[in-house]
Amino acid sequence: MIIDMNNKKLTTWLYLFWIYTLIVIAWGAWVRISHSGNGCGDHWPLCQGDFIPDLQNKKTLVEYSHRIMSGLYGILVIGIFAYFRKKSINFQQRKISIYLLIFMIIEALLGALLVKQNLVTINDSIFRLVAMSLHQLNSFLLTGVTYLLYLSTKQSLNIRPTKLNMAFLVLAVSGAIASLAATLFPSTSIFEGIMKDFSEHSHLFVRLRIIHPILAVTLVSSVIYWLQTRVKTSKEVSRLVLNLFVAMFIGIITLMTLSPIWLKITHLMVAHFIWAAILKYQLFGKHETV
Repeated sequence: MIIDMNNKKLTTWLYLFWIYTLIVIAWGAWVRISHSGNGCGDHWPLCQGDFIPDLQNKKTLVEYSHRIMSGLYGILVIGIFAYFRKKSINFQQRKISIYLLIFMIIEALLGALLVKQNLVTINDSIFRLVAMSLHQLNSFLLTGVTYLLYLSTKQSLNIRPTKLNMAFLVLAVSGAIASLAATLFPSTSIFEGIMKDFSEHSHLFVRLRIIHPILAVTLVSSVIYWLQTRVKTSKEVSRLVLNLFVAMFIGIITLMTLSPIWLKITHLMVAHFIWAAILKYQLFGKHETV
């Protein structure tokens, strides 16, 4: 059987799979923000040493539900990999499915590392900073290849790493550091937070978090200017510009309101949607005029 590039059912299914990927990542963020990372103790992949643990503790319920969601996700990825390996003659689709499997395995191993080394809840070690940064980077690579696999059913792909891709991934990693700092060292006011950012007595995480808004403003402003002056207006360009403005607005609101949980997760999800918009623009933005 040859996969039809216009197979609407396959396209719809892969889009829903991408959405599920985002849901799993959002729930993982909730695990971290709610300090539920130790809900299963230092056991992995089992929870508290059991396949079905005692779920009366809220932290255990949050962490265990994420384990279930992640386990189902892993099964789906293996199924997708097997499907494209057997059914598709499209080399790009096979290659993307391989990357999907690799990034899923890395994501699982990083999650296991965080649990086994107790890099959760209030742990503020450099080791956790490095592990969380790698976790963030890999999660964006994971959603990226998931989205590309969806796009591959609509058009043949010809995407190569660009400066924009690299810059956005650096921004995403800096966002993980800023979010971790806000979670571990919350401020009671904007003024207090700014003072902590520049205080030599503040924790390293706090002093590093200012990098994210500086990078965000610089990157977003530069991209918007370039899109509006260097390329023809298209639907994908307009969509990407709108997403960037929305992200900046949510980022400002998140900062001004001292990073409430729901805004942190919203900000993260918007970042993943922008990542998808960037990838889609690289495919369609230069060809589709309004």
